[in-house]
Amino acid sequence: MPFPTSDMLAAFGTYIRFQSLGKTLAERHPELAHRIEVAETAPLYLKVDLDGKRGVLLAHVRFPYTIMWRLGLTGPGLTAAASVLPLDTSEEALADAVHAHTTAHLTGAPVPSPWRWHENEHSDLTELADLLDAQGVVVRRVAAGNIYSLRDPYYAPELVTPSHRDPHVDATVDGHELRISLKPRLGWVIDLWCSEVDLWTRVDINRSLGRPLSPVPGVPRADLSVAELAKLIGAGHPAWESEDVGSIEDDDSAADPTRPGIGYEELFLTVLGQLGTFGFTDVYEGDAENPLRSTHFHIALHSAQKDLSAPALKALNGEAAAAGDDVLKRLMVITRAGLSKPAAVFADQAKAFVFQLDERTGRLAGLHARAREVLLPRDKPDFQ
Repeated sequence: MPFPTSDMLAAFGTYIRFQSLGKTLAERHPELAHRIEVAETAPLYLKVDLDGKRGVLLAHVRFPYTIMWRLGLTGPGLTAAASVLPLDTSEEALADAVHAHTTAHLTGAPVPSPWRWHENEHSDLTELADLLDAQGVVVRRVAAGNIYSLRDPYYAPELVTPSHRDPHVDATVDGHELRISLKPRLGWVIDLWCSEVDLWTRVDINRSLGRPLSPVPGVPRADLSVAELAKLIGAGHPAWESEDVGSIEDDDSAADPTRPGIGYEELFLTVLGQLGTFGFTDVYEGDAENPLRSTHFHIALHSAQKDLSAPALKALNGEAAAAGDDVLKRLMVITRAGLSKPAAVFADQAKAFVFQLDERTGRLAGLHARAREVLLPRDKPDFQ
């Protein structure tokens, strides 16, 4: 008897997984047991019957480079948006998601939170989405534990994976598109899409709330409740204080190595404009020797072509600590080079910011996790 092929073993493993899912759903939600159907042959699926014609269907769906779980309605009169969940989602979470959608359709009630936002667990982001929805704000997407979503049409859906992977909520308030992020190191950040110039800018949360300005972008999670944040967003554009938008030429248009870069003065004015838009409220124009100055930051310009090492960055951090008189200064580095991995780890530990400067365009790029968090999104809102 020939040994089973890898494809046969994989198919059998998938079959066992669906059978186990049906059992888990029946055990966790026995009131649905008589409605559960698990396919015995390909294509495999788990279905909960609603009325003999429609059902809630859980199945695998194949996209380029990946396979996902797809959860949605099947049958006539499809109106509800389907959810896509990562393949490694636990059986318990899948069973609870199926139960939530089934119960909603059987009772005629809305799918409850967090499942209505295509999430499996409650979080600050789902709470924010609930509060915004209650104010009439259109919530486009919640990306907390699940960053994936589908773009219609339902018969040939496209998998959407945002380049912005920090937990966030995309919302529309009176025609204005917002991305509200909860960043691991910075806390709450709000970015505003400016359709007139096809660019993002940042809303200064502290200034919008009448609070003292912070020299660092973001508002720590502990310093701002979800309810306060939702109230500010729901107040609309007149309540939001934001920086002017500065246009920077895309990297693709500056790819020609023979193309001259911008001048020295314009270069640092461009850098200064970006830092202000990011939310660094205490960086201002200096002189020819020190073009960027700050009360709270020691700003070092690193012009060597060799990547910054951890010892070199620690030395600069020591200079920053010694530079402040009344205020202990933090380190900010603008470099034309890169950053070694140990240096990137130290930069995050020291709460420093290290940016790489493209001298031809003036664009800043973050070289470690904390610096990358302050950057504006580069992708357009995908519902545009």
